[in-house]
Amino acid sequence: MDLRRAKPARPVKSLVVALLVVAAVVALVVALVPGAGRRGTGGRVRGTGSAGAAGDVLGSGSTGSAGRGTGGTVPEGSPTTTTVPATLTLAGCPPPPAPPSSAPPAPPSHPAVLVPESALPAPPWPTLRVHDLSAISGKGMWIWQWSQTEGADAAAVVARARAAGLHQLWVRVADSFDGFYGAAELDALVPAAHRAGLAVIGWGFPYLYDPVGDAGWTRAALDWRGPGGAELDGFSADIEMATEGVALSARRVTVYLALARQAAAGRPFVGTVYPPTDRLWATYPYASIAPYVDAFAPMVYWSCTQPAAAVQQAIARLATLAPVAPIGQAFSTAGTPGERAGAPSAAEITQFLAVARADGAVGASFWSWQAADAEQWAAIGAYPWPLAPVPVGAHPGTG
Repeated sequence: MDLRRAKPARPVKSLVVALLVVAAVVALVVALVPGAGRRGTGGRVRGTGSAGAAGDVLGSGSTGSAGRGTGGTVPEGSPTTTTVPATLTLAGCPPPPAPPSSAPPAPPSHPAVLVPESALPAPPWPTLRVHDLSAISGKGMWIWQWSQTEGADAAAVVARARAAGLHQLWVRVADSFDGFYGAAELDALVPAAHRAGLAVIGWGFPYLYDPVGDAGWTRAALDWRGPGGAELDGFSADIEMATEGVALSARRVTVYLALARQAAAGRPFVGTVYPPTDRLWATYPYASIAPYVDAFAPMVYWSCTQPAAAVQQAIARLATLAPVAPIGQAFSTAGTPGERAGAPSAAEITQFLAVARADGAVGASFWSWQAADAEQWAAIGAYPWPLAPVPVGAHPGTG
């Protein structure tokens, strides 16, 4: 039909037909586009599982990234919308200037003997990555000093963890100075945690002065067996830098990780790493570490940076190398010269969790049990991170 010759008659009928066509198109879009027609006031997407306004997720019009690069189980009900979080007021920021000091800082402690790199063995080829990361899914808390954790009462630790909705406990059990020393606390904690559905991840501090020796005590932790055959659900190596006394190099860390991971036997072996800021992304050996770990746990201690921005950067960069389970800041730096003069608020804790989950983190945890205050504990407990049902205390090859 030549529209140029169409008669301009019956304008009312033509308008009615046009309106019907538009209505049909709108109905089709609502039916086919996920989430269309379900936006609340101001475009906020409800049902993100966050507590309070700080956790509201603003729709950006892009598809979400839940599960992106995790290689593990995506939590049930994961958000599927890229987050545009609110800007929070960070108490104690900017940090006050550090007072002048004439004395140089004391050098960090480290082992006495440095094994030269020329004496190290070639690292074995990396093995296939573990895909079942359920042990590090959901929310968790890091334990540093067992004696200061609920008075070293395993039952009290488990009760508080369950009350806060935690799924993993990260417990320090070894380091380069003392080797594996955590058997007694694991004997008490792991069976009780498993009965309550909690996973226990051991962690240690390798100084890398002797990477082969460090791998030895790491294997001892992974080989530990407690009452009824209880064992760790995974292990994390805290890979620090020279500022903490560590002889970090790509060669040293790959030798250590390659030898230590052999004892994991299907359990997640996690690299606790620095946050990938612009400076560290260019200098820290993330790419060397990645083939020998099943996930990264970056220390996203945001200080005076917005927690959303800090965790988004960490996940976006590290997920190109391995699944990510970030560690948030549940401690105060008030009183430390040059540091933030305040503690993270409940809104900051909630925003960190909401953005980590929305951006596809396997799970998220906090440093640390003994440093978190009541407000931070309450915020961690109030944020729900639903999990798909998984057996805790069982992994491939253990029955």
